[in-house]
Amino acid sequence: MAKYKAMTHIQLADCAGVSRRILYKWLHPYKDKLRKLGVQPNAKVIPLKAVRFICETFTIDIENSPIVN
Repeated sequence: MAKYKAMTHIQLADCAGVSRRILYKWLHPYKDKLRKLGVQPNAKVIPLKAVRFICETFTIDIENSPIVN
């Protein structure tokens, strides 16, 4: 089971292996769901619940990322 933690958009994009801009494009269709999970527009840090949702939705493996370890 993955150990999720709150992280910035840049950290999450690095874990996914994409740029921050591409991550934003991926997340755009889910903006209402992300707001319900506590992600505010222009938020610097993504809450734990939202990180879990994003990683599960886009199959991002944060366990093997040097950002998290």
